[in-house]
Amino acid sequence: MAALLRKSCSALHSSVSRHARFAVVCRSMASKTPVGFIGLGNMGNPMAKNLVKHGYPVVAYDVFPEACKEFQDTGAQIVESPSDVAEKADRIITMLPSSLNAIDAYTGPNGILKKVKKGSLLIDSSTIDPAVSKELAKAVEKMGAVFMDAPVSGGKSAPYVLYNEVYFVLHLWSQ
Repeated sequence: MAALLRKSCSALHSSVSRHARFAVVCRSMASKTPVGFIGLGNMGNPMAKNLVKHGYPVVAYDVFPEACKEFQDTGAQIVESPSDVAEKADRIITMLPSSLNAIDAYTGPNGILKKVKKGSLLIDSSTIDPAVSKELAKAVEKMGAVFMDAPVSGGKSAPYVLYNEVYFVLHLWSQ
């Protein structure tokens, strides 16, 4: 599935403009299933809001409860731990500030891997050491899920994680 996804994304990326890709994905949002989002800080906050804005049902978690408060008003479901996110969503985005935070969110006592479903897609946009990312990918794959490293650039004022590509991946995964 991961190889097919990479091949599809590559073909789409090379043959269709960025705006056209976004339009194609936005037109077929009817089959949306919940998207988990872990990390609602400076970078994750606007990204999660963008998912809500485009009609995705979001299941969110952050270690700081105050970061979750504004998402309750948007209709996002707030849960108590990363494992609760994994229980409710099979497509999860993590946006965390450090390697230690990512390790805990994935492999900690209430981590994603405690309840991740086989076939789930885990997209990590955290600011972490590449070696940690590789280890997390191995742990995720052992559980029968798919790990995608999706680095972010742009900083707090303009987080950019190739939004269009992420929406395309989420759309493909929901089919």
